[in-house]
Amino acid sequence: MHAISKIIARHADRKGVEVGEIVNVVPDYVMLNDRGAARAADLLRKMGGDKVYRPEQVVVVFDHHYPPIRAQDSVSQKKTREWIKEQGITKFHAGEGIGHVIFPEKGYAFPGALIFGTDSHTVTNSALACVATGMGHSDIASYLALGYNWLKVPEVIRFDLHGAFKPGVYAKDIALRIAQLYGEDAAPYLGVEFAGPLVTSMPMSERLVLCNMVIDFGAKTGYIAPDEITARWVAQRAPDRKWTAETTDSDVDYGRIVDLDVTQIEPLVAVPHDLSTVRSAADLNEVRIDEAIFGTCTGGRIDDFRVAAAIMKGQKLAPHTRMMVNPGSRETYLQAMSEGLIEIMVEAGATIGVPGCGPCSGCHQGMLAPAENAITNASRNFKGRFGSPEANAYVASSATVAASAIAGRIVSPADRSKH
Repeated sequence: MHAISKIIARHADRKGVEVGEIVNVVPDYVMLNDRGAARAADLLRKMGGDKVYRPEQVVVVFDHHYPPIRAQDSVSQKKTREWIKEQGITKFHAGEGIGHVIFPEKGYAFPGALIFGTDSHTVTNSALACVATGMGHSDIASYLALGYNWLKVPEVIRFDLHGAFKPGVYAKDIALRIAQLYGEDAAPYLGVEFAGPLVTSMPMSERLVLCNMVIDFGAKTGYIAPDEITARWVAQRAPDRKWTAETTDSDVDYGRIVDLDVTQIEPLVAVPHDLSTVRSAADLNEVRIDEAIFGTCTGGRIDDFRVAAAIMKGQKLAPHTRMMVNPGSRETYLQAMSEGLIEIMVEAGATIGVPGCGPCSGCHQGMLAPAENAITNASRNFKGRFGSPEANAYVASSATVAASAIAGRIVSPADRSKH
């Protein structure tokens, strides 16, 4: 069996499961964000449920519309606060950052865990060698009532990454290259494992980016086998956590194994409005950038700030370009201030928002007007995602976003000295 199947089997109280089999499982944690909590609570009531079965397994995060943007957001969040108090839910994080950033930070994700969430990017947590996936609000409400939910055991595709990065290339560029090669439906309801010598040398921040983006290939969960980097992360975040590492028995447990040499990958950009329509950043120099959107669950960690600040130090944003920066978490925000990274970005002309989702998925703080172009280190460029449906969003790495914000047009971070 693959490690993913073993994790599912353990949470189904089974010795084994078959790919394609549907089993009932009990997750370790379930995340409800400010959008999902209110909906799931309402559906729970409509289903006739009045009590959350296992409140100790529920984590509530306010990250999309926090602080409340509209009066109805305030009302919804007030009701949610009252509901979690009534239900005895104590794991509550308001304004501390994006759920998919703070979940790993606070030790909720760990090797061998099973995690559900009311958001598709819950898959991010699977970089910690666990099974993590998003679910619809009705499925989450069913879990709240029963304490378990169903899961189909996925087939697994493995990407073996090897070679060395060119200057200015990061994990985001690998994800975009996979989308370019295999399309946005590269892995429908599959588990996507990343392995190989390049992955073993990646810091956790880069691993989180890879697994964050598997949902945008259609995958059910990501997976990276646990190693010393994983163990060190968990020991620092949750020193008392007991966890069990699962291993995959053999290569026959994969539906497919893809060998990917990253040596020739350049800084890449997904152009509107399809993540699989990808071009080299160096070939898009004529694209004017009106707004750079920096942060999100894909690019709002401290390493992203370090990369961006190194590019932006002593520079100024192009006169026609604005930059919206939303730290992925309060922890990241504090660390970036401590290291002087926020100061560098503000001096360059950036506007710093609250730790949270910011403009991503049209939440707040930086909406686009018709015909405007934005470059973002988020993971999606759907039409209308960042504001007007007549605007254009280009997806790239944190380095490419920072370099393009300074140039006022899309540039490769490897060539920024030329611009």
